[in-house]
Amino acid sequence: MDNQQKLARFVEWLEENGVEMNKLELRESEKGNGIYAKAAISKDEQYIQLPHHLMITSRVCRDTLSTDSWTPKFTGTTLLHVFLIYQRFVATESSFWRPFVDVLPTEFQTPLFFADSELELLKSTNIPSATEEQRDSLQKTYQEVLEDVPETVVPRDVLTLENYVWAAMVVMSRTFTGKLLAQKDEQDTRIMLPLMDMLNHDVQAKVEFNDTENTLNVATCIGISQGDEVCYSYGPKGNDELLLGYGFIIPNNPYNRYTLRLNYTQDPLATEKQELLDQADIKTNEFYLQIGGLPTGLLSLVRIMCMNDADVFYAKRDGAATNLGLRLELGARFMLALYMDNKMALLLQEKPKEMTANVRLALAYRQSIIDILQHAKNALETSILRLFDHGCQLLTSDLHSLPSYICKDGQPLPLDATEDGNRKRKRVDEDVDLAQNFIDNVLITEESFAKDPEFQTAAEQIDAEPDILLTLFILRIRMCPNLPWHKAVVRLESFKHPMLAADDPETMEMYGEMMMEMGEVHDMLFPLLTNLFPKVFVKEYFTADLFLWAAGIVESFQLQVPANQLYNAECDEKGLCLV
Repeated sequence: MDNQQKLARFVEWLEENGVEMNKLELRESEKGNGIYAKAAISKDEQYIQLPHHLMITSRVCRDTLSTDSWTPKFTGTTLLHVFLIYQRFVATESSFWRPFVDVLPTEFQTPLFFADSELELLKSTNIPSATEEQRDSLQKTYQEVLEDVPETVVPRDVLTLENYVWAAMVVMSRTFTGKLLAQKDEQDTRIMLPLMDMLNHDVQAKVEFNDTENTLNVATCIGISQGDEVCYSYGPKGNDELLLGYGFIIPNNPYNRYTLRLNYTQDPLATEKQELLDQADIKTNEFYLQIGGLPTGLLSLVRIMCMNDADVFYAKRDGAATNLGLRLELGARFMLALYMDNKMALLLQEKPKEMTANVRLALAYRQSIIDILQHAKNALETSILRLFDHGCQLLTSDLHSLPSYICKDGQPLPLDATEDGNRKRKRVDEDVDLAQNFIDNVLITEESFAKDPEFQTAAEQIDAEPDILLTLFILRIRMCPNLPWHKAVVRLESFKHPMLAADDPETMEMYGEMMMEMGEVHDMLFPLLTNLFPKVFVKEYFTADLFLWAAGIVESFQLQVPANQLYNAECDEKGLCLV
C-alpha cells in the first residue's frame, strides 16, 4: 500500500469515528504528510474536533499492553514507545489503531540517524553532545523496557533498539502535552492526537485548544486561505531543538539561539574571581546568544574573567566589580569577539565530501549558528569602535574612565553592545582608522617611544625586556609634561600594585619574589643609565621606589588589541591603556 492509499484509509478511519474533514485534505509534500485547507477557514473557526476515543493516552497504552499476569511498570513516554512498537509490529492488520500507525513516519532526519561523517560537520556546535545524550538516554530506557516487557507481549525480534529509537522519535516529534485535556490523570503525560499530529510547524500559526466533554477542538487564531497548508506553532523553539527533535530547521528562525558556555576554571585566579561573581550575583557561565542583542549578564561575567591580579585585589578589597573602566570593557569585548570569530572559523572548517539530504540539513543548521555569531560579533565590534573613539577623546581631556578603586570621578563609558549587529558601519577602512588611531595615540607601546626621540635613542641601546622598557617610559612620561600621556600617568601616582599595597603576609609573600626581581633590575640599570643619558634618566625621577611603582602600572594596565583579526589591521598590538 503506497502513501496515498494509506492517507485515504486514514481519512476514512477518521470520518468513521466522527471527525469532520469537509474543510481539510491530507497531502504529501517535501515536509512529509501535511494538512491543507480545501476551503477557507475563518479566524477563530474550529477546524478539528477530535473525539476522545481517538486519543492515545497513558490509560489507552496500559489497557492495550496489560495482560492477566503483567502490567507495565513504566509510565509516560516509555509507555507510548512500547505501545507504538506493539501496534506497528505485533498487532494485527485489523487493530483499531492500524490506519493511524500506518501513516506515521518510518524514517527521520534527526542527528540520531546521521552518519559519523555527517555529524562531523556539526562538531563545533552543541548538536553532537546533545545527540550523544539522547542516544545514552534511549539506550538506558530501552534496557529497562527489555527487563520489564514479557516476550509474550512484545517478542524480542521486534523489541529491538532500532525499533525502540523509531518509536521514541515518533513520540518526541508527534505528541502533545496532556495539559490540553481536562482529565487530571493525564496532565503530566504526553498524548498522541491522530490528525492533529500532522500539523506542521509554523511560528506564526497560533491556535487555541478547547477540551469539551466529548472532543478536543482546535481553532485557528488567524484566517487560512483555501489551498494553504494548515499549520500549528510548536512553540518558541530554536533550530537546535527543531533539529534534534523533529529533523528540520527554519532559516531566519526568530527563536534560534546558540548556547555559549564560558570556562574559567583553569584561570590561576579562578577562586578569587568566583568570589567576585558571587558578590555580583552572577550565577551562571551559560548564556544563550540570539540575533537581537547580547544576553544579560554575559559582559558582566567576561569583565571579571578578564581581570588581572590588581583588578581582583582591589575589586575584592572594595567589594566592587562594576564600572571597571575602558581597559576591561575593551578586553571583555575583545575576548567575546575573538570567541565568535574563532567559532565561526571552526564551523567553516569541515567541508562535506558528498551532498546528501542530511549534509544539506547540517550545513543549513551550521549557517544558522554562524548568523547568530556574526550578528553578535558585529554588535561587539560596533561597541569596540565607540570605545576606541571615546578613549581618544579621554586622552586629550582632563577626564578618565578608570575604576573607582584606582581614581575617583571616572566618566561613564558608552557601553551599549546590544545595538543592532546588522547596522552597517560607514566603511571597513574607517574601522581600521579608528582602531589604528587608538593604538597610535592612546595605547602606550614600544612604537610610542617615537614621540620622545631622546628616550627612543636611549632605548635602542638598552638590552632589556619590552616590559622593562615600558616601565622606564612610564617614568619618563611622568617627568615630561609635553608627552600626550602625562596627565594619565600623573593621575596614577596614588595607584599601588598589590605587591606595594598588600598588608597581609600571604599576599606579601606571593609578590615578594617579583619585588626582589624588580629591585635587582633597577640596581642593574641605575645609576648606569643616568650616567649614560643624564638628560633622559634624571636621577630623582628614576628612584627604586618609583621604578617599582611604574613596574606595577605596566603589570596592571596591559591591553592586547586583536586589530589584525578584527579589523584587518597590519598586526595585533599589546600596550598600556591608562585612560
